[in-house]
Amino acid sequence: MAVMAAIIGLTALSGIGTVTFARYVGGYESGWLQIKPDRFYFTSDILEPKGNTVELYNWDSKQDYLFFMDIRNWEDDFRVTAENIAYHVAIKADGASNITSAVKGVTAADGTYTMMGGQAATQRLVITVPAGQKPLNNEIKVTVKAKPVDKKGYTKTLTGTFQLKEGTESFRTETEVHQAYIDPLIGVDKGQTVTIVWPSWLTPDNTNPWLTEATNGSCRVTLEDQSSCRLRFLITGTGNAGDQFQVTDEGGKSHDTAAKQ
Repeated sequence: MAVMAAIIGLTALSGIGTVTFARYVGGYESGWLQIKPDRFYFTSDILEPKGNTVELYNWDSKQDYLFFMDIRNWEDDFRVTAENIAYHVAIKADGASNITSAVKGVTAADGTYTMMGGQAATQRLVITVPAGQKPLNNEIKVTVKAKPVDKKGYTKTLTGTFQLKEGTESFRTETEVHQAYIDPLIGVDKGQTVTIVWPSWLTPDNTNPWLTEATNGSCRVTLEDQSSCRLRFLITGTGNAGDQFQVTDEGGKSHDTAAKQ
């Protein structure tokens, strides 16, 4: 049975650095500053214009291993590419072969997929590492180059380097610390409800779909199997070095992750 794996997300991501729980991809994001031509809003939750390094856990080389990332024609409600987009997926994994990409269960023979322009669209790109394949240094690089189908002159390239990690991780957390806000990233292997507690100098961004009802310093978030979420907290006070978010799973296991660096 294939081992399903995703990327937080965890997944995700300019300003993220190494996402240690990128097995769990998905969740919320907005307002990323990306290098792009005007009107050509081709983005991903994980791949980035300048590249990104992501660690994928629970890899078992004896089984097919799948991980995925979102490919989008939009950055927010106001920035959506009007033209239909064609994008080519290239996968480099020295020492391994037959690593494939697919969209909606279909693998393009030449690695090129299309998505409609206009209304905001998202496609899930699934990468499969066949059983028995071990890339050099357990590393896979995915490059996606996009352009309008009618070739009006825009192009954009997104890349990501994925490190396959053997072993078991069922619950991971990490934070991205920005100047005016902090984004905790949470990923789970099995569906469950986790509890998040944050320092008093942070205010939950209630426009974030995971935090619409968050108040009083804690909230609960329910996640499905092999999924993740991205939260957002606004910096509205002064914190101390060592302040942390505390995330606790249903089994009582807690992960603390830095709120101030």
